[in-house]
Amino acid sequence: MSETIETERLLLRSWKVNDEAEAASLFRYASDPEIGLLCGWPPHTSVEGSMNDIRNILAVENNWAITIKDNGDEPVGSIALKPVSHYTIDPVEADDALRERYGKYLGDNAMELGYWIGRQFWGNGYMPEALNAVLGYALDTLHKDAVWGGHYRENTQSGRVMAKCGMKTVCESKHDYFGLIDEYHDDVFHIIIADEWRSEHEVIGYASDFALKMSEEAE
Repeated sequence: MSETIETERLLLRSWKVNDEAEAASLFRYASDPEIGLLCGWPPHTSVEGSMNDIRNILAVENNWAITIKDNGDEPVGSIALKPVSHYTIDPVEADDALRERYGKYLGDNAMELGYWIGRQFWGNGYMPEALNAVLGYALDTLHKDAVWGGHYRENTQSGRVMAKCGMKTVCESKHDYFGLIDEYHDDVFHIIIADEWRSEHEVIGYASDFALKMSEEAE
């Protein structure tokens, strides 16, 4: 079971196995071809298939159903932490400079993100909110040294989400094959390193405390 993570507007929780309402909600959003094909998996074709995916793929540690507090308990997306994939490892190890700089973040001390949210909820800032929370969990609770994220080059929206959360572009990889959808794509890879994350959030925390102090003094 995944540890529940709460943000201002979201609750990230474990997936419910053998729950018809859960599967129906997943199917509602994951059947959209605008979602799955951009993430490397085929759109869902039935509620039964969605239930099987929950049971066999999603209901694992560090894989969260994204729920919106004002929208009830239905899952509207997913966000997960997983081992660093070969898609990320291969271009880093193939380049001497990248291997020197980032090779130490390709093992068990690092993780890789995967996420999506239903198209109806795009443009509301939910995905950066969820991503920030999961990055904090990976780096501050699990004490990982870094977190990676990758996306198809044409999926610029995903790249913007990572950038908003402080993830830096590292490299690109050309013509990678994704067997689940039988397609080739160019990929872009990003990383955030624990020390940089903590430094950035210490600055944000200091700025917030300073603003609060100034406000109290003004009163």
